[in-house]
Amino acid sequence: MKIIYCTFNVSIREPLIQLLEENGVQEYQLIEEVLARPLKAMPRFNTPVWPGYNSALIMQFREDQEARNMLDIIKEYNKKAYNENELITACMWTLDDYIAE
Repeated sequence: MKIIYCTFNVSIREPLIQLLEENGVQEYQLIEEVLARPLKAMPRFNTPVWPGYNSALIMQFREDQEARNMLDIIKEYNKKAYNENELITACMWTLDDYIAE
């Protein structure tokens, strides 16, 4: 099992959720407001000096290959990003236990 955590500018939240749904990702958690200092974009601390904020998604995958496919989809999305402020930052790790019942 794998988990993917990604952060992104709130401006691309809806297109990203649509991308998940188009690719069959039905299980995720959305964190609406995440203050962040992205690697390639301007900081987003929701202040007058650093306006804006990120959102975050956490996705669980029972099949490792499904998670790998989602990372590939995110990479392709990033290649088409309008600018660095629209990049999705993602990381994946192994999930040892997952209880949903």
